Amino acid sequence: MTTHLSARLAWHDRGWDGRVCDAPHLNAHCIVHKHIRDSRDDVLERESAGVALADLDGWLPPCSRDPAAYGDRGFVMTHRDPLERRQLPPVSETIPSYSSCPAPYRWMREELFREISEAEDLAIRGPDEERTVGWVYEPDRQRELLKRFWGKIEVRRSLVFYYCNQGNPLDENAPRIVVGVGRVDGVAPQLYFGTTPKYQDQYPVWSRCVTQAYPDQGVRIPYQEYLRQGVATDDIVCRVPRSAILPFSYGGEHVSDDVAVAILERVIQCVERVVADGLIPGDWDLRLAWLNDVLAEVWHGRGPFPGAGSVLQYLGCSKGTAFQRAVMAPMASRGENPWDYLVSILDGVTEPDQGPYGAGLADARERWGLLKSRQALLAKLARFELTPEQVRRIVSSERREVSGIDAPLAALVANPYILCEQDLGTARSEPVAVETIDHGLRPEGNAALFPDNDEVRHDDRRRIRAVGVQVLNEAADGGDTVLEFSDFLKRIRGRFPEKRACEPDGEIVLAESGFYEEVLWTAFDSDPKLVALRHLQSLEHRAAAMMKRRAKRVNADPDPPIDWLAALKNEFGEPESEREHLALKEKVEALRTLFSRRLSILTGGAGTGKTSVLKVFVEELVRAEGRHPLLLLAPTGKARVRLSTKTKRNAMTIHQFLLREGWFVPGIFALRQESDKAAFQATTVVIDECSMIPADLFGTLMRGLDTGPLSRLILVGDPNQLPPIGPGRPFADTIEWLEREHPKCIAPLRVGMRVDKDESEPAADSVALALADGYRNSVVSPGDDEILAAVARGESSGDLEVVFWDDHDELLAELKGQMSRSLGVGDDYQSFNSSLGIDREEWVRSEDWQILSPTRAQHFGTEDVNRLLQGQYKGGLIARAKHPRSPGPFGEQEIVWSDKVIQVVNQSKSGWPPKTGLDYVANGEIGIVRRTGRGRDSEYADVVFSTQPDVSYRYFGQQASDELELAYALTVHKAQGSDFRTVFLIVPQNASTLSRELIYTGLTRFRHKLVLLIEKDVEALRRLRNPESSDTRMRNTHMFSLALRPGDVKRPHLEALIHRTRKGVAVRSKSEVVVADILEGLEISYQYEQPLFSRSDPNDFRLPDFTVSFEGDVYYWEHLGMLGVPSYREAWERKQEWYENNRYGKQLITSEDAPDGGIDAAKIERIARERILAE
Repeated sequence: MTTHLSARLAWHDRGWDGRVCDAPHLNAHCIVHKHIRDSRDDVLERESAGVALADLDGWLPPCSRDPAAYGDRGFVMTHRDPLERRQLPPVSETIPSYSSCPAPYRWMREELFREISEAEDLAIRGPDEERTVGWVYEPDRQRELLKRFWGKIEVRRSLVFYYCNQGNPLDENAPRIVVGVGRVDGVAPQLYFGTTPKYQDQYPVWSRCVTQAYPDQGVRIPYQEYLRQGVATDDIVCRVPRSAILPFSYGGEHVSDDVAVAILERVIQCVERVVADGLIPGDWDLRLAWLNDVLAEVWHGRGPFPGAGSVLQYLGCSKGTAFQRAVMAPMASRGENPWDYLVSILDGVTEPDQGPYGAGLADARERWGLLKSRQALLAKLARFELTPEQVRRIVSSERREVSGIDAPLAALVANPYILCEQDLGTARSEPVAVETIDHGLRPEGNAALFPDNDEVRHDDRRRIRAVGVQVLNEAADGGDTVLEFSDFLKRIRGRFPEKRACEPDGEIVLAESGFYEEVLWTAFDSDPKLVALRHLQSLEHRAAAMMKRRAKRVNADPDPPIDWLAALKNEFGEPESEREHLALKEKVEALRTLFSRRLSILTGGAGTGKTSVLKVFVEELVRAEGRHPLLLLAPTGKARVRLSTKTKRNAMTIHQFLLREGWFVPGIFALRQESDKAAFQATTVVIDECSMIPADLFGTLMRGLDTGPLSRLILVGDPNQLPPIGPGRPFADTIEWLEREHPKCIAPLRVGMRVDKDESEPAADSVALALADGYRNSVVSPGDDEILAAVARGESSGDLEVVFWDDHDELLAELKGQMSRSLGVGDDYQSFNSSLGIDREEWVRSEDWQILSPTRAQHFGTEDVNRLLQGQYKGGLIARAKHPRSPGPFGEQEIVWSDKVIQVVNQSKSGWPPKTGLDYVANGEIGIVRRTGRGRDSEYADVVFSTQPDVSYRYFGQQASDELELAYALTVHKAQGSDFRTVFLIVPQNASTLSRELIYTGLTRFRHKLVLLIEKDVEALRRLRNPESSDTRMRNTHMFSLALRPGDVKRPHLEALIHRTRKGVAVRSKSEVVVADILEGLEISYQYEQPLFSRSDPNDFRLPDFTVSFEGDVYYWEHLGMLGVPSYREAWERKQEWYENNRYGKQLITSEDAPDGGIDAAKIERIARERILAE
């Protein structure tokens, strides 16, 4: 057994070559690390961009322990005391080439001391004081822990795996990414800080300089080279599997042989793709050969029974892992069967030596004898590298059930792959990974010396099914609830490197469908053939079936009738314009729909008053029917607070409700397939922000409701917002089905109107919302391209301000200028604090303004913007907070007094004064740090949130770091469900998160003013109008009907939510499909939404629905929809005038929907024949 090392690196745009980054000020990824965020000097580093660390004049960047991992020159660096308040003298060290300095921070944590000591069989004294959290403080304890940690790393045997955490430009959703692997060629001796009169003992430097044998041995995945060439990196990104997150955490950590096998397999796959791409020159074949050689090594080191120690610990031998390493591992190397030896001890055939393991083995023997029914399973588990916690929950029937494993012991022995199919894990232990089981059942090298009697071939159906479950779970995380069979097989084949590939034969899988259908849902008789997770498909289908039943049914009319118009006027006031009359009219119809239908949808964009309609509905419902059970739900804590505040009724998050009703596994928030409680009864259920709810959560919620007494199920939301995080798109699928089958169940709000005097909604004539119309599904406004053209010209009007930027410096300058003009913020912190109401303790104003970005990372992302704003306006406070007697700063982001923060977890928490608030803080709530201080045992920060301005919540020490983040800038995803008086929206040319829904969501977060900060030009805004840029529509779902994203070949089942013409062009409405298909049928060529420029101004343009060409003539076809809506009609009249003014009027062709929204295809064809074909 060899212990390997993981070493975290801060992202470096040159590939850790021992030089300062080429563009250090644009590296927003490294600042996720506190020591870099705290100390990076952008000006100084820009002046030295690309300079070798060895050539810097008297200074080093704060990342200096990382960037020489692949550098060919050494340098001298200084180690500083990590516990700053001791102020121990620093110590310098010469760093050789190809070296970095990882530190094992996990081993220095007091809360993990006992766990580490027991696992390592260490006899180290406890702390001087009764501390159970924080850093291990005493120098002698530090020295002993570090001695053990570094002593297990073997020079010229151990491997070092370099990784980045979420601070990377490749995938900000991946918690860990491997960047390279090498052979450890040297570990520097232990260094010590200097002493002071107060600290005379030797305090060790936690990090060690680790040198790799590069370039002779090792590989670096060429991420930076791909990024430099503008090539997509997704296929070469080496993501650390969830089961291996712990060994790739805390800066530096031990990596076992089994985990090393899994990582090396993934690195090999990535390098094979680099070779196949052929873009980056290099000796890649030699690198691959080396990787395969070390893979064989770690297989040998892994041994045949890596789980034996955990099995012994389950049996009561506390030193089981130490016995495995000291006694069993050497036996395997000598060709002796270590499991047979252990069983002989457990069966009483062999007496153990009376050494350090004797007593523990005797205890294990006694328990082994009592567990005869479990012995076969324990013997099987010894072949897998499992933790003691994993063994305990697998073997214990009670723990198995809680963790989702419902298979009996005999089934687990016959097919251990079931473990990775069913195990949900626990709060303290990850689920069993498919790689863990696969390594045990298909070992290689020395690990295969003592094979199991049960041979597992590369195409064993148990293996195929288990890998298939993993593939489908990963697809669900990406949004898909179903895969085509061919895609399913392709993903399975690509799951492992070629040497260990899982190669299912599609025909055999079809022939053995019964075995697969024990876990999977299949439709092998359909065209195309389909596969899904059985429980997920069941949730989709059961929810759809329930809604199909309800959509046909209506409630009796209220007696006496409800005067909805009067109720609305009481809420909104008397209408003063045609627009307000129309808005009230459609709201009356909406309220009638909500009251009368057993299933209804309340939908509409920002500014249409959905929540205010709900308030009126709830009030009138109670007046008409009394206080029958009413359930108000929302997917997030922030949305729950808003719904409850607006309706003046208690509301719950969906998670709170399902946890109370027994649908969550305690501790891990995994959904259960059954609940022990009876379904919940209510007469009316309202669910807000439904676009955010994934299919598994939605389906489980529907199962948790007793639909018998349920008179009304009301789903509320905007389907144009960001799709759910997780599988499916149930809200969008439901709307699409109802539009087709039961349109009377939908209550659409289309007309904007300000609903409150305090500007809680944008103005009815909002320019910014008119621009947002261009990113809505099934809504084609004739005015949104007019506004886009004005944006392109840099014109600001109404509630929309437009500025452009070309680089990082200009973005910051423009942002600062706009904050000055819009908020009155100057260079002083007083004006900054005043803009958030801090000076007057007006805590509700913490949401007065908000900067939004599509991403956390990148130089335009929230991490960097938060850092720069905090540094400018709170830098002095941060410096003072670092004084030994001052509280804070808190966490990686160095939160201090008066910082704007966001809560990032849902949490029950006591407020102050007692019983004056909710005693609950929701994920997404925004507030201000009102006070910081020191308690008896810990520092604390008191926060007041805008939604609870009369209550403060206290966060002690680590709580502030774990539960709060800076909130001057937020991602659009985090802002979903919130709104702010003024929004500054950053729109870059490119970002991995950009989508049609993200732009729409960002454009609709404001109440009073929207400032667009656009990189270079409007190309991104124009590109993202295309339905093909939709995240929602690119998901595979099968709720009411099959909806597949488009592939390379046309299929009979086109994706349901994309309006696609006969020749495959994605358009924005069903009416446009009719027009396009008629043109296609008449063999008339067209282009969709091609810019048409003004004859007098090259920066002015419009986007005709269709630019039609026929025999040299060009026409511009506009199809008109909601001419009865004043804003639509006015926008069309302006667009028609633009055509006339630019002398395109004679080429203009128009068609219209009927008043009921229908379309007359025969009339469309007649227009085409008359105007274009001249018949």
